[in-house]
Amino acid sequence: MAKYWLIMMSEDNYKHIIEKGVYGLPERSSKVRNLIKHGDRLVVYIIKRDCKELCGSFVAVLETVGEWRRSNNPLWPDEVREGKILYPWIINVKVIVNGTVKFTEVRDELSKLLGRKIKDSSELRLYSVYYSRKPLPSGVGELIEGKLRGGEAIRVVTEGSFNHDELVSVVRDVGEWLGFKVETEYQIDNFRVDAAFFKDPKVVPFAVVEVHVGGDVFKDLASLKHAYDRYGSLLIYVVARDEDSVTKLVNEAVRGAFHEIKDKLIIIKAYELRKLHGTLNDEAVRKLINALITK
Repeated sequence: MAKYWLIMMSEDNYKHIIEKGVYGLPERSSKVRNLIKHGDRLVVYIIKRDCKELCGSFVAVLETVGEWRRSNNPLWPDEVREGKILYPWIINVKVIVNGTVKFTEVRDELSKLLGRKIKDSSELRLYSVYYSRKPLPSGVGELIEGKLRGGEAIRVVTEGSFNHDELVSVVRDVGEWLGFKVETEYQIDNFRVDAAFFKDPKVVPFAVVEVHVGGDVFKDLASLKHAYDRYGSLLIYVVARDEDSVTKLVNEAVRGAFHEIKDKLIIIKAYELRKLHGTLNDEAVRKLINALITK
């Protein structure tokens, strides 16, 4: 699974990253390149110094692409001003989502996830990759990504933001953490679903899951409907792209040709699934939920 890392920077440098699609490490933090790998996610926070518009806000989640390489020329505004390379190691990045989420909007939720009261945004530096040399604790990156996707956030979701195999892996984790036996690529006669959840001692799927990252929505619905016709399974459809248009299409379909599964189908967006995964990654949360389920 990809790791989330907190990076803190100036507003000018952030805008340059968005424009050029490249992120760089300062000389004193060059060893961080050994920690952040291809496919990891960078949670961007804008510091208040020399800031005009985005001060004290989380503004983006970026995904690293490819490998680190040396920079040969000044690229960033402060490098150009000083006429020297300040960020000697660079890596390509793509925008997963961007917008504006003020620290004060998520302070209480961050405090819960971090297990300590966070009173001031200056305390965030303790969790930045430059200081901690560690990824963000489970759930924190997912929280910021989810907040940036909602409310007044500006959504810029790129192709490939959600990988099908990765999401199926997340589905498997969630199912197993909730006490189910999970089989992926589960065959039901001439149909196949991405995952099936089994609850002992039953030998038929309690629930089945299809993950939509592209392709034929009606084919996905046909697989889910067959699982319901065959076993009466609960149906879960994870939507990872074009969420609004796909959800609208599905809702129209279950009012027509697939009306039999109208009340049996649950649609969940990929980023919501990741938030759930981040929450359930906490063993104490899993124990509480399982205790309530089995009571």
